[in-house]
Amino acid sequence: MAQYNTCKVCNNSIKIVNEKYNLGQCENCKLIFCLTIFTQDEFVKVYDDLYNKANTHYKYHSVVEYKMLLENKKIKVGFHRAKLLKKYVLNKQCQSVLEIGSGVGLIGSYIQKHDARIAYLGIEIDKESYDKSQKLGLNTINDDFKAMEKIEESFDVIMLWEVLEHLQDLKVFIELAHKRLNKDGKIILSVPNYDKIYNYPNRKKDDIFQDLPPIHLNFFTKENIINVFEFNHFIECKATVKKFPYINFKRMGFYSEFIKALFNKYNGSTLYFVGHKIEELK
Repeated sequence: MAQYNTCKVCNNSIKIVNEKYNLGQCENCKLIFCLTIFTQDEFVKVYDDLYNKANTHYKYHSVVEYKMLLENKKIKVGFHRAKLLKKYVLNKQCQSVLEIGSGVGLIGSYIQKHDARIAYLGIEIDKESYDKSQKLGLNTINDDFKAMEKIEESFDVIMLWEVLEHLQDLKVFIELAHKRLNKDGKIILSVPNYDKIYNYPNRKKDDIFQDLPPIHLNFFTKENIINVFEFNHFIECKATVKKFPYINFKRMGFYSEFIKALFNKYNGSTLYFVGHKIEELK
């Protein structure tokens, strides 16, 4: 099977940091990523299994959230996503937004409900999720992110929610995103925080505490996600960590994690990122 021999983003030297899952880390931008190169057919099967098979842990998105949208119930997108959407999309200035990995249409429906004047386009690789978004009347495309090469529109905001970690051709995505953003355009997103491994001092060697390749291919920290975008024509990049654990009073570990978070000794599960487009490339 083919694999990367240099960094997929900046083409610099890499070192192996996880033998079990064949993860390398760039010695320059510090990106951690799976060195194995998977095929498009493998990705299509992965997402079909994740979203459409019985008892998959992604079923909440494909079944529960979709039912909620069909029944026109209150749309819950989470505190941090709602905050970013309010600041950068639902701000009376944003006129167009592109969502990569739009799923069944949760965020698209949320945006349309709050401001129907915003031109929304979603791109979703999973056919069944795409079909569901169509039934909701959303403007979506059944394709992977490389569909950005073919569309003619440009956007004020491009967003991805727990998607960037899935993209094999990361540099290609960043280049296309830069191309499709309007002047002063912004990219907003969330990804799992690789550094949450440090919450588990007794972890086994090579444990990563998130989905394994080929589901997750890129593994982000506050440092490397800023590097990845700033090395590729974005400026004023900022990453923040979800400070507190998800609320679960029935889980014993929740209480100790919450106390650690109060003293800034807890590595939150999620990173939230904003980057701004450089106006002109030299």
